[in-house]
Amino acid sequence: MMNEVFFAAHVGNVIRICALVFLGIPLVSWGSGFFMALCKKRLSQHVGIIVGHFIFYGGLLFIAVTVLHELGFNVAALLGAAGVLGIAIGFASQTSVSNIISGFFLLIERPFLAGDLIKSGDVVGIVESIDLLAIRVCTLDNKMVRLPNEMVLKNSLANLTYYSIKRVDCIVSISYVTDMAWTMNAIHEVIKKNQLFLIDPAPVVMVNKIAQPELSNETRLFFTVRVWVTKDKFSSAPSVLMQQLKSEFDKDNSIITVVQVNG
Repeated sequence: MMNEVFFAAHVGNVIRICALVFLGIPLVSWGSGFFMALCKKRLSQHVGIIVGHFIFYGGLLFIAVTVLHELGFNVAALLGAAGVLGIAIGFASQTSVSNIISGFFLLIERPFLAGDLIKSGDVVGIVESIDLLAIRVCTLDNKMVRLPNEMVLKNSLANLTYYSIKRVDCIVSISYVTDMAWTMNAIHEVIKKNQLFLIDPAPVVMVNKIAQPELSNETRLFFTVRVWVTKDKFSSAPSVLMQQLKSEFDKDNSIITVVQVNG
């Protein structure tokens, strides 16, 4: 009788372990994917990734602990030992812990999302993914750069696509003898003819200074040109502005020099 009871108990343990492994793991995987997609749709891709990972690894941990319990291990003792080991690992990996904490601060503040163009330090690129330890950025020359969360949180950060429109600043110079009113009108005409540049906010053309360039004795007029474009056109706008200004002044054989373009 005792053997039958013992055998039945072991069969029950095996059935529960098999159910946990063969049903629990697919269920955890499905649940993490479902809530990841839901959070990406309702909140952001960043939140979706974090929630999905949390549910997946938390579910696997729960299954592992339950399986150990079914196998007869003292789970309380194991968790205690794991806690001591976790403290030791925590002291040995303070940087990783700091990155995880910084990642949660970035999650709460949400200064950028996946797909945004950011500048952090000397790195400029599009955010591909936001993970617990680091941010993966694809630079404009197609390189993958890994930015630790702690570094991103500590350093200054510019989100270049946060707002829907951006301003392009251009400084040009032209001969001193050229009529200022004619020059300003010609620049306005170039801007007006191209739908790339927005009407609102209004473009600005103004005299910047009258000076002699370095290594030259010629006095020239310097103009500041400011135009606004939608963020998806920002990368091409400076080049278009320079080309069209030159083409316009070439019609009257006027020599125009582009001194600086800022975006």
